[in-house]
Amino acid sequence: MASFSKTFPVPGKSADSIYTSVATDIDRFLSKTPLGNVDVKRDEAAKQVSFKSSMASGTLSAKEGSLQVEISLSLLASAFKGKIEEGVTKWLAKTFATS
Repeated sequence: MASFSKTFPVPGKSADSIYTSVATDIDRFLSKTPLGNVDVKRDEAAKQVSFKSSMASGTLSAKEGSLQVEISLSLLASAFKGKIEEGVTKWLAKTFATS
């Protein structure tokens, strides 16, 4: 299984603000991906959003000034690792450029 882990800096934003932005927008983002049926769980106390499908699973953890992203891809989705990582990066850049 392929995976990637990345920390996205979000200067000047609190963990609460980062979590709220991600938790609010993740359903829209995932609906545009070919990951199939995705189960999303939000944990406000831990400031984490996790998702799971037959193609991928991941956790987005909000910290003060950053967001840690950890995603594991199925064997089939591994061929698209670069495109998925690029899509996540663009989504987060757009999400935090306007918030």
